[in-house]
Amino acid sequence: MQERVKPGPDFLAHGGVMGERIRHHDWLATPVGGIETWPHSLRTAVSIMLHSKFPTYMLWGQELTSFYNDAYAPVLGSKADALGRSFRDVWAEAWDTVGPIAEKALLGHASYFEDLPITLERNGYPEQTWWTFSYSPIHDETGGVGGVLCIVHDTTAKVLSERRLEFLVRLSDRLRGLNEPIEVITAAQEMLGQHLKTSRVGYGEVEETARFFTTERNWTDGTVAHQTGTHDLSAFGPGIHGALKRGETLVVHDASADPRTNLPEHLAAFAFLEFSAVVTVSLIKHGRMVAALYVHNREPRLWSPGEVKLIEDVAERTWDAVERLRSEAALRKSEERLQLALNAASVVGTWDWDIQSGLVYADERFASLYGVDPEAAAVGAPIEDFVSGIHPDDRSRVEQQIQRSLETGETLAAEYRTIDKNGQIHWVFAQGRCYSAAGQPVRFPGISVDITERKKAEEHRELLINELNHRVKNTLATVQSIASQTLRNADNPEAARSSMEARLLALSRAHDVLTRENWEGAGLIEIVRGAMAPYRHDRENRLHLEGPDVRLTPRMALAIAMALQELATNAVKYGALSNAVGEVHVAWFVKQSGEKRLHLTWSESGGPRVQPPQRRGFGTRLIERSLAQDLDGEVQITFAPSGVICTVDAPIERA
Repeated sequence: MQERVKPGPDFLAHGGVMGERIRHHDWLATPVGGIETWPHSLRTAVSIMLHSKFPTYMLWGQELTSFYNDAYAPVLGSKADALGRSFRDVWAEAWDTVGPIAEKALLGHASYFEDLPITLERNGYPEQTWWTFSYSPIHDETGGVGGVLCIVHDTTAKVLSERRLEFLVRLSDRLRGLNEPIEVITAAQEMLGQHLKTSRVGYGEVEETARFFTTERNWTDGTVAHQTGTHDLSAFGPGIHGALKRGETLVVHDASADPRTNLPEHLAAFAFLEFSAVVTVSLIKHGRMVAALYVHNREPRLWSPGEVKLIEDVAERTWDAVERLRSEAALRKSEERLQLALNAASVVGTWDWDIQSGLVYADERFASLYGVDPEAAAVGAPIEDFVSGIHPDDRSRVEQQIQRSLETGETLAAEYRTIDKNGQIHWVFAQGRCYSAAGQPVRFPGISVDITERKKAEEHRELLINELNHRVKNTLATVQSIASQTLRNADNPEAARSSMEARLLALSRAHDVLTRENWEGAGLIEIVRGAMAPYRHDRENRLHLEGPDVRLTPRMALAIAMALQELATNAVKYGALSNAVGEVHVAWFVKQSGEKRLHLTWSESGGPRVQPPQRRGFGTRLIERSLAQDLDGEVQITFAPSGVICTVDAPIERA
């Protein structure tokens, strides 16, 4: 017969919901008996348990009668009320794990476990969970063990998070070493299926209407058949199909109990594919569903939030890896076509910048332009080495163009200067394009063409144009002066016309010579012969030319041609060529003493006796002033009685 305990303080007061439930529970139907008969040790233990804010479970007696507080109630999930029931019955599915621990505590030995894995059925399905807990013996009035105090903490979310991150690291490491999209898909499916201990995993793509899903290969644990090929997503119902098209992750714990899937026609699709639980992650890219990763379980299964998050992460990483390989494959094909074109075009060099590593892989022709060791460029040299080979005056501009291409995807097309290892400057035209994968720039291949010769030609052409413009202006000024002076000094219109034509023809003949030489200069012999041609006759030998061929600049050639024209015109009118026996000698030589100088002499003989003119005419002034100025030298005309003598002494510029 049990001894009635004297009434004391209300040990259930302020015990929360469970305190009131304990107060009103029918304890007479349990091994512990009515509350009024409970020993002081039990009352104290219950009070401590109820007032704890930590999930606490208490077992009493050899029958392990269950008590728990408000904080522990959520741990039970949807299980039937455990209050007053035997611990063996409440957690029967886990008894093999926790039973020995409880029995050890009844013998007086406390235990502590951290992240202990336990499979529970607290929501109607087997669920893998992890717990950190301690089991401590509670001593009664006799000094023996009256019960067990269990303080527990559900660490499932923490463990799953850690395992998810660890798994994703291993997955990334494995996918990184693969070279084909199908290899990536196969590896991801296998790793995920084994990690989740599920029945089937598959990845596939969706055509543009987002209705038909095609998978080339899937993984199974052997309990279900492989299901490859094309499947109609609408067979699973408009609710599911619509959610997938919107990018919502589909989570079904039990197809027969889920209102979205429990219609007969939908269940038929699940039965055909041999699964009852599924998680399908829809991948939305560029505004539409393009692919999906599905995980099937043959039996109903409670998918935890951590498992769903893991499947979503694997789906994204699989997509990224597949797209990266496809981009690289397309890039390789593009590079092959590009290389064929480059070889055909005999371009200078090619490069391929691996943006992730910062290395540029280039051929010998490209590397030499930038002063980079070709052997280093062949195995990958830092991008900085090539940038430093760009001429300092062009570097900032080129770096800005490269950055803009990285950010916008625009094709890079730039002309700039480089400096090779010998300090030689080259002009190059560089063209390339940035390729991205999963929204990130990964490769930047291109070509560089050495356009140094073209640039030199352009500069030379520009120089010629400027020179031509200068010469045209000078020629126009000369024509204007000829016209003005001729008209001012002519005795009559006919004489003016004749003098004007002669002078313009002389100017034209000199221009013809320079034009044939692209205005780069002219030979003195050709200039002299051209100027004297109108006065030479096959039956006479009155003109004598003697001297080496000397290369003259366009300015010197024009000046000497005009001077010879004036001297010859004067000789025809008044000098050696005005009679039948007079002669003209034009002789020249080059003297090298410090600078290269031309000495040219015009001398007449056999003509009428010469009288010094009362005034200097335009022709004389043209020779003495304009010729001396254009030649940057000295010109002197002497009116000797035997004939006119003109001497020229001028430096020879390099033509």
